Amino acid sequence: MARITKNPETRRKEFIEVARELFMEKGFEQTSISDITSKMGMSHGSFFYYFKSKNDVMKAVICDILNYWKEFMDNLAANEEMNGLEKMQLILQMSIESSTVKQNINEFFEKKGNAAMYQEYRKRSHEIIMPLITEIVEQGVEEGIFDLEFPKETVEYVGYILQNLGSSLRTSNVYEYRRKIRALEIFMTRVAGIGENEFSLLGSEEKG
Repeated sequence: MARITKNPETRRKEFIEVARELFMEKGFEQTSISDITSKMGMSHGSFFYYFKSKNDVMKAVICDILNYWKEFMDNLAANEEMNGLEKMQLILQMSIESSTVKQNINEFFEKKGNAAMYQEYRKRSHEIIMPLITEIVEQGVEEGIFDLEFPKETVEYVGYILQNLGSSLRTSNVYEYRRKIRALEIFMTRVAGIGENEFSLLGSEEKG
């Protein structure tokens, strides 16, 4: 039976997915290249056809995690039907949702041995996501919605909040969770220089 040869990009994605699973299971530092290739049933040398090192595949895993956000942010920044406030509110709502409902990125990076991955994630997130958020905030300034003298610098500070949102919101107490969200709403309205309650991050049913 003839051996099926996969497209190189397909095989590369498989390496990334397997590496991600192992980093979550064992931690980056505890995972070896042999662990990755063994789980795939590939030779050790095949790894180096796609990646230069374990750090290289780690960076690919980080980019894979961030790809969803980059695509979302690219489309949002290009949307001409939404103003800057609507876009910024959607970003915050998506950040809250991804921190509490979707894949638990915090759990991934808090795994023992994943400290280096977390630093890489923060760096890449800053490089990829922050310029797009800045573009949206500057749109809001031009529209006269946000009252910000230093939009780019303000986004730098807000970026730290978004990056640590998962840890900040982690609680099993519903009342405490709502208080944290309300505090975020108030903080954002004051930072952006907009009217009270302009940012609404909880649905009416959750507030009630």
